[in-house]
Amino acid sequence: MVPLDTRPDWEAALRHEDARIARYGRPASILVIEVGVPDPIAEDRIAARVGAVIREHARETDRVTRVSRTRFQLLLPETAQAEARSLAERVRRSCEAWGTHGPGLPVRIAAVAAAPPRGGTLTDALQHALEEISG
Repeated sequence: MVPLDTRPDWEAALRHEDARIARYGRPASILVIEVGVPDPIAEDRIAARVGAVIREHARETDRVTRVSRTRFQLLLPETAQAEARSLAERVRRSCEAWGTHGPGLPVRIAAVAAAPPRGGTLTDALQHALEEISG
């Protein structure tokens, strides 16, 4: 299982991957996942479980961090945006299956995948994903 990064480690990895993109033109994507739980008391417990599902589906080279009680950010090197969307769908399906056998609370998983625009950075992609997920 992929470990969670600290926020400084994740940000350093983001800068490193941006340099690789600029230098070699390799693909990379950002995935932002937001967990919606109607019961604030269960929020942390359920978000932790969703984090475990995310880490089960992530590759060793992916970077995962939990940036708030309900939000995760993933840095996906060597991953096109369509592949990042596929990962988001796998995580969503796993969480939905778990939710039907787990605590019985309706859990909403919102996920946005973004890739840097031509000439852009992963930071640009992250900003786009954050704007889109925030509504």
